[in-house]
Amino acid sequence: MKKKAIIGLIAWLFLMSCHDDESLMVSLGDNYINNQTNVALIDSIQVNLSTIKLDSIPTSEGDYLLCGSYYDKELGNIDATAYAQIGMPSADIDDDEIFDSIVIYINYSGMSYGDTLLPQTINVHRVRDDIEPGDDYDDEPYLYNTTNFNYDEAPLGSKTIVPKPNIHDTLSIRLNDELGLEFLSYLRDEDDEFEYLSDFLDYFQGVVLVPGNENNSILSFEADSSFQIRLYTHQVELTKINNRYTFKFDATAHNHFNHVENDASELALAQAITQREDIASGLLDNQAFLSASLGYTTRASFPGISKILEVDLKNLLYKAELVLKPMPGTYNNLESNLPEELILYYTDEKNNVLSNITDDDGYSISASFYFDEFYNEYTQYVFDVTEYVYSELSDGYVDPEDGLLIMLPETEYGGTLDNIIFDARSLSQYRPTLNLYYVFYE
Repeated sequence: MKKKAIIGLIAWLFLMSCHDDESLMVSLGDNYINNQTNVALIDSIQVNLSTIKLDSIPTSEGDYLLCGSYYDKELGNIDATAYAQIGMPSADIDDDEIFDSIVIYINYSGMSYGDTLLPQTINVHRVRDDIEPGDDYDDEPYLYNTTNFNYDEAPLGSKTIVPKPNIHDTLSIRLNDELGLEFLSYLRDEDDEFEYLSDFLDYFQGVVLVPGNENNSILSFEADSSFQIRLYTHQVELTKINNRYTFKFDATAHNHFNHVENDASELALAQAITQREDIASGLLDNQAFLSASLGYTTRASFPGISKILEVDLKNLLYKAELVLKPMPGTYNNLESNLPEELILYYTDEKNNVLSNITDDDGYSISASFYFDEFYNEYTQYVFDVTEYVYSELSDGYVDPEDGLLIMLPETEYGGTLDNIIFDARSLSQYRPTLNLYYVFYE
């Protein structure tokens, strides 16, 4: 029986390898093969997609602060709060300066999630713990989407807005006068709290942006020096003199992170609870999920790849590509609604995130993204998995527990809610495929 299967596969490869003699070259990605080479494509290897939920996601390396809440029909209720330390000003305060106001300024990034046409409330609270990793971290001092710190129940300030993140540049929220008068007193008296940054951060640990109870969107803000608290004062001399003292955020000196969580208890996705257990796409309506700051990650495995070893063709493998397509109807027909960059990581039976797949120069290999703006039928991500297939076949044994994790770049995981739902239907034109290209030299 095995001999018949081998003969059948060889015969099929021979038929697949026939080509038009007038063709001068065959293109495979950026590589070309001349007309003295036959090419065979195998795309029948089964690809299984599943979903895991990473135990935690580092969010302290992201470029954005997220604040808000909304309901997503696939992911459930999503809540995001943003924590950030802030620096102290270099100021020489005169005794006769009079307090005017204290205001926090945050620049919109232009990204948002949910419905921004409805009023949103953002509260600014004072944090009462040091915003820093615990003593038990290993070599990577990160803060995570699951991290929490204590903060005052009463906000320093609140504002209800109808956000227009693509029109307005900055959100400003006036903070309570008590904090401003406290800052002014310490600056004027040159107290120890304002002598060194470490002393200031012991005194004022930072702020947290917390959404109101009726929000319908999550807003994204820049985590850069535009994130400021400004203290305004004036002096009365011959004319009124207005003064401003700026407390700036500095990403190189101050910690920040996003706490992001969701409640999918009423959805099929509720089955994805831990990183150790991957949920087959068949239990999720033939879908596989990838969502940045929530930690949902798509796992790909290839249970039939060992069959390649049944015939002596492994040395003829020229290229291997994994093709994944988004589920129709889960995204708007706009290119901006899908993440442009996806990368692959090796994983094992415990779904650990191992090393990423790299090219010869050590750079992560990103998927080639193709967007079909006209027919919405050929939008897809194509990954070069040649090295992965080579490594799986190299010792003559394929570990069935090995697989790949499809992930966003680290900076995207920490500061966005970008997501994609992959089509995992087995009989659809959108099904995931592993394309294996073989070459036969005449």
